[in-house]
Amino acid sequence: MEKSGEERRREGPGRRRFVKSIGLAAGGLLAGGAGVVTEQAWQDKPVPASAASVESWRPPGCQVDVFWSVDTKRRLVALTFDDGPMERWTPQALDALDAEKVPATFFVVGSRLRRNADLVRGRFGRHEIGNHTWRHDDLSRMSHAAAYRSIHRTHEAIKEVTGRAPTLLRPPWGRLGGTTLHVAAEHGYDIALWSLLVQDRRFADRPSALVDAVVDNARPGSIVLAHDVGAPSRKVAVQELPAMIRGLRERGFEFVTVSQLRQAAPPPLPGGVGGRPPTGENGRAGEKGIFLPERPRGSRVG
Repeated sequence: MEKSGEERRREGPGRRRFVKSIGLAAGGLLAGGAGVVTEQAWQDKPVPASAASVESWRPPGCQVDVFWSVDTKRRLVALTFDDGPMERWTPQALDALDAEKVPATFFVVGSRLRRNADLVRGRFGRHEIGNHTWRHDDLSRMSHAAAYRSIHRTHEAIKEVTGRAPTLLRPPWGRLGGTTLHVAAEHGYDIALWSLLVQDRRFADRPSALVDAVVDNARPGSIVLAHDVGAPSRKVAVQELPAMIRGLRERGFEFVTVSQLRQAAPPPLPGGVGGRPPTGENGRAGEKGIFLPERPRGSRVG
C-alpha cells in the first residue's frame, strides 16, 4: 500500500542520502566484448526503470569501456605490440610495418619509452600509442595513488615523445581492479585487451607454424597481441611479421589501429550498452543470457 506523505516524512532523510556506486553493467558485456563501467549518483531520485533513462543522466567522464575485440563483419584486424620500446625489436617491428604500410597500436611501458625515446621519436606517426604503465605494473594489486602515478607518468611521457595524448590503456597481463577503472576514467581512457595471442615462445623453433596459427585464427574484429621485447629466441613474432601480414592479406584482411577498429562496430543498442553479443573466438554464452569473454588465446602475457 502506498505510504502517506506523513509516513514518508517520518522516515527522515536517511533513506534519501547521497549514494555513489561503480559497477560493471552485465548488459554492457556486449558489442565484440565491450563492457561498460559506469559511475551513477542518485539523490532524492527514484531508481530509473530502464537503461535508457540511466543513460540520459549518466555523469560525463565516468564511463570506461573494457573490450577485447570488435563485433564487425568487415575483415579488419588490429595488430598490437606490448612492453616496448626496446632496442632491436621495436625498430625491427617498425621497419616491417613501414615496408608493408601497415598501422599498428603500441602499448608502451613509460620507463622504457623515456629511456629509448630516440629509437622511436618521429617513427610512430602512422601508429597509435597506448599506455602500458610505467614499469609493467600489476595494476590489480596497486592502491589508487600508486596506479595513478604509474599511469599518469606514462601518459605524460607519451605526450612528450609523440606529441599526442593516448586514449587507451592495456593493463599488464590483462589484470585490472576497481582502482584501474577509476584511474582510467580520470584519464579519459578505455581499456583494450586482446582476442588473439601471438605465442612466439611456443613456436620458437617453428616460425612457419606461428604464422599459420595467427593467420588461421584471425577473425573480423580480432585484436592481435604480440611483443616487441624479449630474448632473441622469443622474438619469432617480430621476425615473422612480414609473413603474417602477407598471410592475413591473402585472407582478405585489412589492418587498422585499435581505435580505428572500434569505429567499425555497429551502433550501440538503446541505453548505450553495445550491439550484438560476441560469438566464436570472442565470447561464449553465460548464465541468464550474459555474454562473457573467452580466456584470451594463450597463457600469461603482458
